[in-house]
Amino acid sequence: MSVAYSVGMAAPLEANYSALKAAAAVSLRGEATTEALVTCIRQSLELLAALPRIDLESKVPGKEYFAFKSANPTRVSRGINVALFVDDVDEVVEVLRTVITKDIPTTPLELHRALYTAAISYPAGADVTKTGDKKTPGTYFENFVGHLVARAFDADATKTITAPTLDLEISLPTDFIFDLGEGKSRIHLPVKASTRERVVQVWAHQRVLDGMHGVNRFRGVLVVLAETNKIGTTAITEVCLPNQWTAYQMYIAQMYRVYYLDLPEPYSGLRSTYPFLEVKPFADFFYECEEIANPTLAVTDLIEPATPPASLVGLPEDYEV
Repeated sequence: MSVAYSVGMAAPLEANYSALKAAAAVSLRGEATTEALVTCIRQSLELLAALPRIDLESKVPGKEYFAFKSANPTRVSRGINVALFVDDVDEVVEVLRTVITKDIPTTPLELHRALYTAAISYPAGADVTKTGDKKTPGTYFENFVGHLVARAFDADATKTITAPTLDLEISLPTDFIFDLGEGKSRIHLPVKASTRERVVQVWAHQRVLDGMHGVNRFRGVLVVLAETNKIGTTAITEVCLPNQWTAYQMYIAQMYRVYYLDLPEPYSGLRSTYPFLEVKPFADFFYECEEIANPTLAVTDLIEPATPPASLVGLPEDYEV
């Protein structure tokens, strides 16, 4: 069954989006934001469930995509990863609520699929109910990620970097800055629907923070929805620039983590090559947020660490020089 929306008719998800935006402005981690977010996700997914789907020709190796189509022939949603989308609305909401209460599922893939579905719910819904709206999907995704991270860290965020100089004080707008308290890392959390435009700004803001406060005082954590790009209404591809990211990580600043809801393979490979940028699925954040918050805690080796070469082993304790 398709759903028709007449020209001039208020977009059916507009009230839900506005309620989420207003609640997040008062308290990003607040209970009101939780309820507004859950309502927006549920209403978006229920609206999409009533629409037909079309398969997209995927030019992304190893991935399949579809899109929702409205009665308006010009309104086709962004591409949606078949393997990550969950059809059961109740399941998505239930998993999301467990994450918000810090009861993290034991199966990372189950968590990641629910997060992906929730993340893309309103953006896809906006695609099929409004024309030319690029702003509200990005703001929704920013509040979605911001709320989950705020609940994980139990902290609210500011959205401005203040850089004092000799003669004046400069303020730079950013997405989120979390101060987790004494003895904890401060978190620089940029959130992007995609990174094709102005992504260098992420590394530039991190460089400003490093210059003001010292390296690793603020840990940079970038969260991105996807790098997919529809070709007309029938095909989809990914646009990735891993060499540029490598240059930014080497010569501008170091981001501590990059998380994706739909992780592109060209970026996941950056974990294994210098300068070793950790790019991972967003679900991983919830299993390692304690490490991120603790500046002295490193990743635990899951396998016995290799014996260091003899040239790096110190003298025996009883050896006299």
